[in-house]
Amino acid sequence: MLTWNEIRTRAAQFAERWQDAVKENAEAQTFWNELLAVYGIDRRRVAAFERKVKGLEKGSGRGRIDLLWPGLFMAEHKSKGRNLTEATQQAIEYAQVLEQHERPQWIAVSDFGQIRLQEVSTGEAWQFSLSDLPRQVERFAFLIGKQLRHQREADPVNVKAAQQMGKLHNLLESSGYTGHALEVLLVRLLFLLFGDDTGLWDERGLFYDLLADHTRSDGEDTGSVLGRLFQVLDTPSDRRQANLPEWLNAFPYVNGELFKERIDLADFSPKMREMLLSACTLDWGAVSPAIFGSMFQAVMDKTERRNLGAHYTSEANILKALGPLFLDELHAQREAARGNKARLEAFRESLPRMRFLDPACGSGNFLILAFRELRRLELDVLVELSRGQQFLHMILPQVHVGQFYGIEYDEFPSQIARVAMWLTDHQMNLEASHQLGQPIINLPLIQAAHIKHGDALEVDWLEHLELERDVNGLARVYVVGNPPFSGRRHMSTSQRQQVQRIFEGVRNAGNLDYVAAWFLRAAQLMTVITRNWPHMQTAAALVSTNSVTQGEQVAPLWETILGDHRQAITFAHRTFKWQNDAQNNAAVHCVIIGFRPVTQTPRERRLFDYATPSSVATESRVDAINPYLINGPDVIVRKAQRPLRRGIPELSFGSMPLDGGHLCINNRAERDALLAVEPGAEPFLFPMLGAQELLNGEPRWVLSLKDADPGVLRQLPEVVKRVQAVREWRASRDRAQTARMADSPTSFGEWRHPDGPYLAIPGVSSERRQYIPMVFLDERTIIKDQTFSLPGADLFQFGVLQSRLHMDWMRAVSGRLESRYRYSKDLSYNTFPWPDRDALPGKQVQAVEHAAQQVLEARTRFPNSTLAQLYDPNVMPTVLRAAHQTLDRAVEALYGLKASSTEAQRLALLLTRYQELVPTLLGASTAPKKTRGSRRVSEPG
Repeated sequence: MLTWNEIRTRAAQFAERWQDAVKENAEAQTFWNELLAVYGIDRRRVAAFERKVKGLEKGSGRGRIDLLWPGLFMAEHKSKGRNLTEATQQAIEYAQVLEQHERPQWIAVSDFGQIRLQEVSTGEAWQFSLSDLPRQVERFAFLIGKQLRHQREADPVNVKAAQQMGKLHNLLESSGYTGHALEVLLVRLLFLLFGDDTGLWDERGLFYDLLADHTRSDGEDTGSVLGRLFQVLDTPSDRRQANLPEWLNAFPYVNGELFKERIDLADFSPKMREMLLSACTLDWGAVSPAIFGSMFQAVMDKTERRNLGAHYTSEANILKALGPLFLDELHAQREAARGNKARLEAFRESLPRMRFLDPACGSGNFLILAFRELRRLELDVLVELSRGQQFLHMILPQVHVGQFYGIEYDEFPSQIARVAMWLTDHQMNLEASHQLGQPIINLPLIQAAHIKHGDALEVDWLEHLELERDVNGLARVYVVGNPPFSGRRHMSTSQRQQVQRIFEGVRNAGNLDYVAAWFLRAAQLMTVITRNWPHMQTAAALVSTNSVTQGEQVAPLWETILGDHRQAITFAHRTFKWQNDAQNNAAVHCVIIGFRPVTQTPRERRLFDYATPSSVATESRVDAINPYLINGPDVIVRKAQRPLRRGIPELSFGSMPLDGGHLCINNRAERDALLAVEPGAEPFLFPMLGAQELLNGEPRWVLSLKDADPGVLRQLPEVVKRVQAVREWRASRDRAQTARMADSPTSFGEWRHPDGPYLAIPGVSSERRQYIPMVFLDERTIIKDQTFSLPGADLFQFGVLQSRLHMDWMRAVSGRLESRYRYSKDLSYNTFPWPDRDALPGKQVQAVEHAAQQVLEARTRFPNSTLAQLYDPNVMPTVLRAAHQTLDRAVEALYGLKASSTEAQRLALLLTRYQELVPTLLGASTAPKKTRGSRRVSEPG
C-alpha cells in the first residue's frame, strides 16, 4: 500500500498534468482512471464507466453514471465552469434508483478545475481546487479503506493567527511555567504543528488526533502526554518498547537533538488545551518564513525587543538584500546553463559550496529565505536534468541546512531559527517530491543549521563558520542580515564599550550607532578570508538605519571599512521605508548596503533609488557607490572650522544666557507682569529666539544687561532680584567655569550677538520639511545657542542657503537629532562647496537674488502663519512653493545642473566640487596613517 507521502507526490503530478483540461467528453474517463491510480487503484478492477441507470423519470437526464464503484463511490464529470452543486444533486438522483447494495457512500463531481466531494449519509461536502489536491488527498481515504478521523477545516495561517501561539505562551507563563522549558516547549509545538500538515509523518493530523483522542478535556494530562510524545520522537523505531501504544508509535524518529533534552512538564488548563487544539486547525503547511518572526515578536515585550534589537523583516525586504548579494547572479548563471548538461551539472555542484552567515539572525528569516531560494534554483536544475532519466535517486538535492550559520543574542529566537530551517527544508522537500516524482523526507534529521546563542560582537565569526574544516570544498561565503538599530543615544553602557573596543583607535568612533559594529566585523571577516584563502569569494549585505550614511558617522565607519579593510560598496538601496510582517510595524527609514573586497568587485555597481521612502525602487548601473550611497567620488566630508571658499561669511552660534532661567521671560503675560511693576525694565527687554520660537512664532524675551548703567539698574529692584538669582545659580554649579561667572551676573554666559542685521538658521528642523526655513532678523533680536547667525548675509547668500541644492547637502552630510534635521556649522555650512561668485555671470547672480526676494515676498503674503506652518509640506502655499522652485532652478544653474536633475545627481556634483576644494579621496596613497584603524584625510580650516 502506498504511503500518504507517496500519494501526495502522485497527486501533485496528477494536478499539474490536468491543469489545462476543459472538455468533459474528450478527457473525463482518463481523468478518473488517473485519479484512482494516484491511490494505487486499478480502476478496471473496481469500477465501471457509463453505467446505465434504470428507473429515472423521463426527461430527467441521459441516465448514465460516469463512474460507479458499487457500494462505495460514484463520480460525475462536467465541462469546466459548470455548477458542481447541481451536478452533485444529479448524481444523488442516480444513486437513489440503484440497488441497495450498489448505492455509493461518497459522490465526487469535477469540472477539471474543481473537485466537490460529498458524503451521502451526512450530506457534508467539501470543494477544493484541483491544484490543492495534494493537500486534500486524505479526503479520499475511504478509497483505500482508511478513515479520516478528524475532518478539520484548516484556516490559512497569517500573522494574526500565528499570534495564537503567543497567547498560549502568555497563559503558560502566567501559570508559572517559564524560562528555558517554556521556550523549548513552544519550539517543539511549532515543529509538531507544521509536521501535522505537511506529511512529515505519514498520517496527516496525527498530532491533532493525539491531543483530541488521548488527552483529557480538562487538560490535566496534556503536559504528561506531550512529555511522553517527546521521548518517542527522540527514540529510534527499533529501540522503542514493544507495547508502546500505536497512537504514539505512529510518530517517526526525528533526531536532530530537537527532542533530546528532558524538560519540566507543563500543567495545562482546559483553556490551554483548547487553544493548542485550535492552533492545530490552522494550515501550518502554508506557513511563510516571516510568520516565525511574528510569532517570536508576539511573545516578547516591547522593552525586551528594543534591548535585543529584535526586528522582523518581510520577504520583499529580505530579497532586496539577497537578490543583489548572490541570487541575481545565480539566476543569470542558471539561465546561461539552460540546455547544456555539463554546465547544469557544474552549476548544481557549485551550490553546496556556499556558506551563509547571519550574525544577528533573530528567528532566522534571512537564512530561511536564502536557503529556500537556493533550493528552488537547485530544483529547477534537477527538473531539467531528470527529464528522461530512470534513476532519479542519483540527482537528489544536495543543498542542505548545514550550509547556514547564525548568531542570536536571545535563546528563544535562536531555537526557532534552528527549527524553522528544518521546516523550510521539509517544505522544499515537498516541492522537490512533487516535481521529481518521488517522496523526499529527511527523517531522521541529520543536518542542522548552525545557530549559536550568544552576543555576536563577542563571538568569533571565523571560528563559528568552521571554514578551516571544509576550506577546499568552499567557494563562497556570504554575510547577510538585519543587525540591531540602536542609536548611540539609546545604547547601554556595555554596548558603547563594545563599539569603542571594536573601533579601537578610530577617531570619532563615539559618534557611531550600534549597527556600525556589525559592518566592521563583516569587513574584518572578509579581510581575513581573502588573505588566508584567496580562492574564496566573499561578500556582505547588511540592513541599517540611514544614519550610517549621514553626518558624523560616515568618516569613522567608512574610512575604516573602505580604506583600512579595502572593501568597496557594490550595491545599495538608498533610503526606503521599512516594512515588516510584525504586529506593530515600525516606521523606520533604512538602507541596505552590499560590500565586498576591492579585489573581487564587479565593474558595474547597482544602485536602487526611491522617489519617496514608500515608492518602488528604480535601479541604476553605476561605476561607483560612495559612502553617501550615490554615484559620485569616493570622498568623505569632514568637519571644517571655516568655510572652504574665501569670501564666504562665517556662521556663528547664538548666544547662551547661562542664567538658570532668571533673565528669560517665557511668554507675553510674564513680560507684561514685569513691566507693570517695573516699566523702566523695558529698554533692557529683547526678543530672544531659539529654533522652536523662530519656527513656531512663540514670543520670548530676555533681559540683556551687559552694557546697562549700574545707576539705572539700582532703580530696578525686580531686575536686581533676577540678577542676584543668576549670581546664586551660577555659584551653585559644579562646573568651575560656570561658578566663576557668578562674579558677572549681568553678562550672558556666551555672547555672540551680531552688531547689525543677520540671517538666522534654526539648528534643528523637522525632517518632513523640504527646506529648513531661514529668516532675516534685526540686531535687537537675540538668538539662542541652538540657532545660528550669519551676519551681513545678502540675498545671494540667502538664496543659495535656502535652495534645494543646499538642503540636499545638509541631508547627506549633517547628523540627526532623533529623526529631525540637525544643521551644523562645521558639517552643513563650512563644508558646502559654494560657487565662485566672482567668476559667475552677472545675470546668474541677479537671477538668484531676484528669486530669493520672491521667496521673502511670498512669505509676507501670509502674515498670520508661522514659518512652521508655511513650510508644512501638506499646506505650503502654492505661491511660496513656486517661488522656491524658481530659486532652486536659479541656484542649480550656477552649477550647470538641469532642472530635471535628481537628488543623487546633485549630490554627486556637490561632492565633486567639494573634492576639488579639499582633496579627500578615500584611500589615496598620499593619505598618511593617523592611528590604528583609521585613515587621515585633509581637514580644511
